[in-house]
Amino acid sequence: MTAIGDINTKKVESLFRRHGIEAEDAFYALSARYLDYNNINGSHRLAKMREKGSIILERAKEDESLNKYLNSIVHFDPLGEYLPIFYQYFLGKRFRDFSGKFFTPRPIASAMVRLLPRKKDAIIMDPTCGGGTFLIEASKRWKDLNCQLIGNDIDNMLIDLTEIVLFLGTPDNHIKSLFVSNIYDPINEIQNLFGTIDYILANPPFSLQIESIGCESRLFSLGYRNSDALFIDFAYKLLKQGGRLICLLPHSIVSNNEYERLRKSVEEDWHLLGIFILPEGVFQLTSNTTTRADIIVLMKKGTNDFPSKAIFCNVPSVGIPLNSRKTDHNGNELMRIISSNEVIEALHISRE
Repeated sequence: MTAIGDINTKKVESLFRRHGIEAEDAFYALSARYLDYNNINGSHRLAKMREKGSIILERAKEDESLNKYLNSIVHFDPLGEYLPIFYQYFLGKRFRDFSGKFFTPRPIASAMVRLLPRKKDAIIMDPTCGGGTFLIEASKRWKDLNCQLIGNDIDNMLIDLTEIVLFLGTPDNHIKSLFVSNIYDPINEIQNLFGTIDYILANPPFSLQIESIGCESRLFSLGYRNSDALFIDFAYKLLKQGGRLICLLPHSIVSNNEYERLRKSVEEDWHLLGIFILPEGVFQLTSNTTTRADIIVLMKKGTNDFPSKAIFCNVPSVGIPLNSRKTDHNGNELMRIISSNEVIEALHISRE
């Protein structure tokens, strides 16, 4: 049985199933209830989500127990922080099996955001935004500072999810822009962003084979045809000189001999600022996979303003259980390391 705080996802599923509401329909029904609770129409996309979900909820309008429980959910979680978890619960198999994506656990996303120097009017992008977790965590860190949050994903439903969580969970002074595009064959609106982004936070699709690419890529020409490797070249195009990429990549890219040419190519274009080697199992509970990942911190070359020291460390714990048999998580060494004086000084970040 899956529980989120006081929210029991298994109970939600059972209550919906009595009315034939499952999978995608369940997600839109929940989204509509969040939007109704906050009396939000917002953008055209949000209005369509609310309309679609409301039609689905009509099937259960007389079910007092379901409606009471849905109201308790949105009251408990008014900012929609658990909507990505509901999405994974109701559509997780579709998400994992066909996209190569794994949702980033919130404690890891929060730690990665802290590796960015805070500055006014920063343009922060997640080109594979999934459920919008990185953008939400960036908004929390920027607090009262103005910034622009840009999300992109190839999946329309994930952009629906990102839009609602950003609308519910971010202040008005944080400008939001969302796109639906294949980053390996980007639309014109994405290409227009090349060279304009200050920071990229991402957990790109792992190990998807890319047969063709819609923009120039040195790594593609070197024979690397997997989505995670090619993401590095795409991020390079988006960033300004001196911009930072903080992303999760498979541990194999950092350690395996087959990626030696890739690592040498990356050193020509980037300053390596840090590698945080994460323990096995960080995606076990969110995506049911033991795929191992590392946090990579890179700065696009082109300015003389870069840290003189790189950070390399093994991280034994990340603030979540690493498999379903564990009920505790043995602390959060990742956040402790990132909050240490050595990392703060080396990466020129702050304690805020």
